[in-house]
Amino acid sequence: MPLEAERSGREEGSITLLALWSIAIIGVLLAAAIFTTRTELRIAQNIWAEAGVRYAAEAGTQLGLARLLRRRASGTAVFDGAPESWRDGSAQVEIGIVDESGKIDLNEAPLELLSGLLVAVGRPREEAMLLACNLLEWRGASAASCPEPIGETSRRPHGRFVVPEQLGDVPGFDDGLYRALSDSVTVVTRASGIDPLVAARPVLMAIPGATAAVVDSFLDARARWHDGGGLESGLGLQQALPFVMISPAREFTITATATTGAALYRADLTVRLTGIAAQPYQVLAVRTPPVRRAISASSRTGRVP
Repeated sequence: MPLEAERSGREEGSITLLALWSIAIIGVLLAAAIFTTRTELRIAQNIWAEAGVRYAAEAGTQLGLARLLRRRASGTAVFDGAPESWRDGSAQVEIGIVDESGKIDLNEAPLELLSGLLVAVGRPREEAMLLACNLLEWRGASAASCPEPIGETSRRPHGRFVVPEQLGDVPGFDDGLYRALSDSVTVVTRASGIDPLVAARPVLMAIPGATAAVVDSFLDARARWHDGGGLESGLGLQQALPFVMISPAREFTITATATTGAALYRADLTVRLTGIAAQPYQVLAVRTPPVRRAISASSRTGRVP
């Protein structure tokens, strides 16, 4: 009897140990399943949030286009990109209407404006001149004041820029420099000058002879004019006259930046107004970079038909 009792006790102990190990294994598998489920749920939530913020930005460009057409029909002439807020569900959307005439055309701008813009975004003046000469050579133009361009350049010109993103193909223009310039350059105006009434500060700083004090004073006067106070003075620079023009109000970019708690998305829509009632605008470019989970610079893609 004692031997049988001992054997029975050992069997019961083995069964208990096996049961405990089984429970432990099931617990590990269950924890892994819960972790996987939570991870997949977070991924699904991120995808949903990114889709929402993307669609909000794209809807913002369409709303901005409708505003542009309505305001142009009512006589509004100046669009300098001043942001307007709009909410789409949980997404906050900032919409701006930018007259492209306030930007520097990569295909037509002279050396002085190009080098001035590079200085305005922080490049030393000598380097800015070399980079501007590289740009002229890339498009098949030249300037008597150009020294030998930096970097390895092809002596065969590439021709006109089709999209601003091609600026990244010019020797010396890396992604960081392109991002610094991207909101100040265009390829659609076919103008060698800029309209100071709609130009942003970096573009105004590119004008030969412009200083921070002069530009800031002009921007203050321009803001008062927009508010109904009247534009009391221009840039006040005689040397600026060859580089400025009055906007023909043909090409515009509608920018819409949508943000939620963790995602940011910007969509750009560039159009040319036709003046034809049956087809009031022509789409020139659509730029939709990837959704960003943090506010940081990223590359864009674009096309021009």
